[in-house]
Amino acid sequence: MSTVLSTLQVESVRDLLSGAGSLVSWRTLALILAVVNLKNLPFVWHFRLLYHFVANLRLKPSAPFFPKGRAIVDAQGKPTHPVFVSCGITSRTPLLETDYNLHKSNSTYFTDLDVSRTALVSRLYSPGVGLVSKELDKEFLEASQKEDKRKPKRKPILIVLGSVYCSFKREIKPFELYEVHSKVISWDKKWLYILSCFMRPARRPGGEKTLLATALSKYVVKKGRLTVAPERILRLGGFLPTPPIESQTASAPADSSTEVSAIGTPASGEGITATGGVDGSLVREVLKMNDDQIPSREVLEGQKKANTDSWSSEEWTWERIEQERLRGLAVVEGYINLDEKLSREWAQ
Repeated sequence: MSTVLSTLQVESVRDLLSGAGSLVSWRTLALILAVVNLKNLPFVWHFRLLYHFVANLRLKPSAPFFPKGRAIVDAQGKPTHPVFVSCGITSRTPLLETDYNLHKSNSTYFTDLDVSRTALVSRLYSPGVGLVSKELDKEFLEASQKEDKRKPKRKPILIVLGSVYCSFKREIKPFELYEVHSKVISWDKKWLYILSCFMRPARRPGGEKTLLATALSKYVVKKGRLTVAPERILRLGGFLPTPPIESQTASAPADSSTEVSAIGTPASGEGITATGGVDGSLVREVLKMNDDQIPSREVLEGQKKANTDSWSSEEWTWERIEQERLRGLAVVEGYINLDEKLSREWAQ
């Protein structure tokens, strides 16, 4: 009897191992590997970027810039202007994003920054980019007619990433949940500066988040070879008030219709210009919009009105916004001049 039981037990173990072997096939392992590393599969980065781009564009002019009833606050929960509101995403670190130290690889921070910045810029530059593009097409046409030249070909408008700086504070472990918050910290005549922070969520309600890494990026908008000032885009988008006359006179370019970089390079000499700097085809194009891809002026004007209604011009005057812009510009001052210094160092 015991011999029969032993034989049955052996057969059961064999059947169990046989069944487990069929389950743990190379197809099953490949599927498991793909699921746990879904974030790193081909075209997933493109999908994430497209999702956050579309999710942060209002498909209807009547849709508010912020969800109805939600206060416009900064990362610390303090009331602020829409331009300075942070936009956040959440993510995790799959195995394919870890290095030999078994934490998030330094190089993979930049793919998350792409997504976080895209979500922010899609909100702030809609509908300003479209309205600027239409205005410039009109200006180019009027300039060509005045000079009795051939009608200019309409060029796409580009939002281009110029550079990224990243500082690592604490490690991010495999599959750990983290947040990436991005906000506009300042702008000048050419560049829009964006501060991004990688944060570990608080462990309990009301607790403090842990700073994991900081990053600083800059964007430039190009229409052909023309550089468009961020202030113009934000103002046409309904996010900035009209500046005082004396301010307009002091900062106005000589001729915004000529097919050159009408906005001069900052004093540092850095940047993407018509004659030098980084080739626009070599840097990342965050957004490229041809004329047929831009909504009608009626739709854009409706979005602009929704943006204008989302903040109080009496509370946020031009002077107050300018003060905040200059404060942020002082924070990124070293970063602004860094590119020129590094270029000079390399040339020596």
